[in-house]
Amino acid sequence: MNNDIETIYEAIYNQILHYQNQLEAILCQNSDTLQEEEQEQFNRMSIALQASKDILENMLTPGKKLNFIYEKGMFSLEMFDEK
Repeated sequence: MNNDIETIYEAIYNQILHYQNQLEAILCQNSDTLQEEEQEQFNRMSIALQASKDILENMLTPGKKLNFIYEKGMFSLEMFDEK
């Protein structure tokens, strides 16, 4: 694989992990004091980061459909054939 592509892939993946760790630390420190809106934001960010990581980890080829299932919900991603 092109070294530049591999470098940016690793940088993006590591940044996602960094943000996931930051979110977990915030939750551990503030779990009892989070307002409803903050809890909702936390949930959305957590799912978005996990989904981003899962998409990076899976091969996406035309015609493939992936289902991502999480504790708080799921989503599907389908890659269409290029025509």
